[in-house]
Amino acid sequence: MKSFPFFLAVLVVLARAAVSGEETPFLAASDSEGLLAREGQRVVVHGEVSGSKKSSSGTNFVNFRNAEFFLVTFKSDLMRFSKGEPTDLYEGKRIAVEGTVSLHQGKPQIKLTDPKQVTLLAPDAVFPPPPESKSGAPAPANDMTEKPEAEKAPAPEAPKPKPPVDPSEFFK
Repeated sequence: MKSFPFFLAVLVVLARAAVSGEETPFLAASDSEGLLAREGQRVVVHGEVSGSKKSSSGTNFVNFRNAEFFLVTFKSDLMRFSKGEPTDLYEGKRIAVEGTVSLHQGKPQIKLTDPKQVTLLAPDAVFPPPPESKSGAPAPANDMTEKPEAEKAPAPEAPKPKPPVDPSEFFK
């Protein structure tokens, strides 16, 4: 049952992506090139928090291990974090955070304004989740071998259109 909260959190992240009508890409915090390429786009970034700091003005900077990526929370947004400040809440933990990538001094960041943006990940949790097909079943492994003609499923036929109904037959 330990994995239930993780599973629930992943479902929440995926549900948000489904509601928006597009898939939100998952990126590792250490993927600087990928994050730079996604500037201005909504993503889910995951990694282990390490070396977070708080400025003298109260701004929180949540840093990730082996990454130039960071989260920034301004003092004006800290009131939403009732359980503590992000630098204390997430230090040493694996997290996934959803938000829009922006650049500060050439480094990718996400502005953290609400604790709902963050999902705590179990140390042994597999993240990102394996890709799923439209039916909700896990996608099959990418098998590059060609199947013989006999094994290929025939393409389903399109349904034949029904002829129009003359309403005068029914309403006299």
